[in-house]
Amino acid sequence: MIESLHELGLSDEAIALAQGMLLGDKSGLSSEVVSAFRTAGMSHIMAVSGLHVGIIMSIIWICFRPVEMLVGYLAPLNLTVHYVLGDLKRIVVIALTACYVWLIGAPPSAVRAALMLSLLMLGWMLHRSTSAWRCMVFAALVLIAWDPWTVGQVGFQLSFLAVAGILLFQPWLQSERFPRWLRLVLLSVSAQWFTTPVVAYWFHQVPLLGWVQGLLVVPLMPILVSLLLVGILLPSFHFLALPIEALTAWMGWVAQGIGRVEQVLLGGHLHFYPTWWEVLLAELLLLAIVLYLKTKTE
Repeated sequence: MIESLHELGLSDEAIALAQGMLLGDKSGLSSEVVSAFRTAGMSHIMAVSGLHVGIIMSIIWICFRPVEMLVGYLAPLNLTVHYVLGDLKRIVVIALTACYVWLIGAPPSAVRAALMLSLLMLGWMLHRSTSAWRCMVFAALVLIAWDPWTVGQVGFQLSFLAVAGILLFQPWLQSERFPRWLRLVLLSVSAQWFTTPVVAYWFHQVPLLGWVQGLLVVPLMPILVSLLLVGILLPSFHFLALPIEALTAWMGWVAQGIGRVEQVLLGGHLHFYPTWWEVLLAELLLLAIVLYLKTKTE
């Protein structure tokens, strides 16, 4: 995959970011870039997270569309064929996603996303209702059973806390009362809601403007990942290098821009050194605030 990116004609900076996004390998990124992304609350872009796994699963799902159209043309009224094709499609998507997660070393965030989405697909196949909360708990139990020490890893903590925040904010994220841009902001806020105390504990700083990347970067992620995958499969398509370079440069510019704005507004980054007890109390307080807001809006 890396050789294909080189053959595509990408710069070293773009290839380094692509390695982080697709393979979870940040060895090619400079310490300045890593620090800028972390300060801007964009570390999840440089690592394979649920966003990346979801995009890749969606791309695999879309690739089945021509087969479905062909089957619909050849057997338009045969429901059995369509049911079998649908189940086969889900099995292949789950299998290919598992291969991808294994390929990149099975980081906790990728395993969590793959397990949750696979369980949801299996629920559809078996015609049983599935809960995202149950899928998340099951994924956590699998990871803990495999390696109990994974609980102490920052990737495990941030991954599951981010998903918990998104699930708690889900009624607002799906509400048609809010415009799309505001829901994108809420998506970033919800993902950072419960991760902020843990980020302060591990990295001793809090990205107060991290929600901005939800508007400026996250909507572009499916486009960039899709272009990278096409470029890997078809490295002779050199014209793809230009949009990929533009998107990666834009992400770096946004990360640095957020840091500069915080420098101007706050005089620097806010640094915290909380203890584990303070982190736990902060998490409980944030949970109480969300539950109180939900009772007021229901």
